[in-house]
Amino acid sequence: MQYMDVVTRSFRISWRHRYLWLIALFSGEGAGAGGFNFNFPAGRAPTGTTGTPGSPQAPDFTAIQDQVTHFLTDYAGLIAILVVAWIALVVVFFILSAVCEGATVRASAEHDADRPWGLRMAWRAGRHTMWPMIRFRLLIFLLGLPVAVVAIALVAASVIAFAGNNNGLGFGLVILGVLLLLPVIVYAIYLYFLDRLGARALVLEQVGARDSIVRAHRLLFKRLGRTLLVWLLAIAVGFAVGILTACALAIVFVPLAIVGGLLVANNSSAIVPLAVLAAVVVLPVSLVIGGFLSAQSSTYWTLAYRRLDLDPLPLTPPSPPPPPLAPQPS
Repeated sequence: MQYMDVVTRSFRISWRHRYLWLIALFSGEGAGAGGFNFNFPAGRAPTGTTGTPGSPQAPDFTAIQDQVTHFLTDYAGLIAILVVAWIALVVVFFILSAVCEGATVRASAEHDADRPWGLRMAWRAGRHTMWPMIRFRLLIFLLGLPVAVVAIALVAASVIAFAGNNNGLGFGLVILGVLLLLPVIVYAIYLYFLDRLGARALVLEQVGARDSIVRAHRLLFKRLGRTLLVWLLAIAVGFAVGILTACALAIVFVPLAIVGGLLVANNSSAIVPLAVLAAVVVLPVSLVIGGFLSAQSSTYWTLAYRRLDLDPLPLTPPSPPPPPLAPQPS
């Protein structure tokens, strides 16, 4: 298996066929993370706390509970509308991502086979595998749910134990969580492989949701060495691309940040139009870069899947889209 050829070919396909950027952006195969930091000014007691300014304050849980209760009572209707709207958006994007993932996988495989393909054909193929893809993603979610429940239960029990001054039980639960950390990481990586390989088995071999997971499990352990090398190479490529992307973005945004800092230091009102300009520039650039990287990652795993095994399962040609693709020889 020519691993570097898979890498370079995935970049070429993604760059030549830019419609992949759009559907890959909504395919849901990428993820991000963020953090929050809440600080109170020094020398001033926050609302709902007692004590002298500048000293550690114990929160008044009774006052906080009253405030939360009053807020929920006063804005119950608005909160209900927001919750319903949020659930509707989640459902819509979940279905859209299922269509886009099938479309991206099929399109990248067709371009790998040097067949003419476009956005309309990719969208039709994604719609054809939409419901199996939805069932597949729900099965992956159910496989990971027990681990998430156990982790949340351990964290909650530890917090309750420490809050009740039961330090012995709290430290015991922390130690138990540390001991379970390695098996959880291994299982998470296993689910990651099931997701990547199973989605491609579903789309390219036209098997059902459960059969695609079985196919991914068998292929993983049949070609464990190859799969691990593909994964490690994907991590290395992602790390290198991340550094290059950060350097390229720094050339554009560092001058804006310096100018913004100077304007803030001088209390200039020009900071508002500068912030608007930065937002207008950041959003499109972020979407374009994110779309390209998502397309490259999805194409990379599709190309790798076609080269992992030369003995695919017997295929049943689908009715609307073209017949399934055969694996690419190593």
